[in-house]
Amino acid sequence: MTKSDVSTIEEPLSDRSPLEGSELPENQGELLADLSDTDEMFYYENGHNSAVFISAGIHCLIFVLLIYTWKTTFFKGAAEEQTAEGGIVLVNNSSESPTYHQNPNEQNMQDTSQAAASLSELVEEATQEDAFSDLELPGGLPDASAQPVIETNGSSESALPTLEELTNNKTSTGGDYGKVETGVFGIKGKGSRFIYVFDRSASMSGYQGRPIDAAQQQLLASLEDLKENHQFQIIFYNEYPSIFNPFSPSPPKLLYGNPLNRKQAVEFVENIEPSGQTNHIAALKIALNMKPDVIFFLTDADEPQLTTEELAFITNRNDGVGASINCIQFGVGKYLGAKNFLMRLADLNGGQYSYVDLNKLRSIR
Repeated sequence: MTKSDVSTIEEPLSDRSPLEGSELPENQGELLADLSDTDEMFYYENGHNSAVFISAGIHCLIFVLLIYTWKTTFFKGAAEEQTAEGGIVLVNNSSESPTYHQNPNEQNMQDTSQAAASLSELVEEATQEDAFSDLELPGGLPDASAQPVIETNGSSESALPTLEELTNNKTSTGGDYGKVETGVFGIKGKGSRFIYVFDRSASMSGYQGRPIDAAQQQLLASLEDLKENHQFQIIFYNEYPSIFNPFSPSPPKLLYGNPLNRKQAVEFVENIEPSGQTNHIAALKIALNMKPDVIFFLTDADEPQLTTEELAFITNRNDGVGASINCIQFGVGKYLGAKNFLMRLADLNGGQYSYVDLNKLRSIR
């Protein structure tokens, strides 16, 4: 570049860029010329800073607008909903807006987990019920109106064991399950607990021993009607009661009619020998204390008779037991029809009365 060119450049600069009444330094033109030669750029100095401030203001405004726009776009909507990270979050959907619940401590998080699990189980159960309600299985499921079905082997009898099979006996008569009817000298009694109160005083050995023999045979025949689910007791008495008690010295009690007890009862009855006097009241008291359903009371004695007070005592005690007391009287000759204490005892206690003429005793039924 020649000096003339430099002069050409310096002239316009001097004309267009004065420093508010002052001239450029002497070497300003040369400095600018040297810079242009090295980096091919032209440098000039503007004496006014307004453009710089305007540019900076515009950039700041744009930056603020960008920040405001980004904040309202990404944070404003999210600020209206509560959020939680991690763990289990329960959501309560209301008409206004959903609500999220999360507890920061471990115990509350565990409670929340259990609540969610319980809710899950309820949903699962309801789902299973809906599923199974329409599920078709082989043979189908019975509805509420279905009748129970008991499978049989081609017969009219149930495959399940009956009470008769369990006890090896038919134990129902007229719908009274567990009860049986049995009798002594034609008098019948129905129940499940029977006590035989028989006279064994010396008078029972008269007439060649026919009274005691007949009494023993009738008693043993009645025991054959009882089965294992029935109970019995035997009391032979004179002045003192003699009670069948294979478990002595334990107190006597009602015994079930199983084979062992019945076998021992046969031995007890067959070994009875008449002797002594007569005491009715003591034997009857013992019988009522065992709370039977039926009592068969047999005696051949008109004396001693039970007094009115003794009859009342027996009847009052039986009020809490409810046993029927059936009375059998042994006598000689035709019954004259007089109402003795045995007839009154039977009448007061729901029983029957029977008179047996020793002259007409027949063989065992």
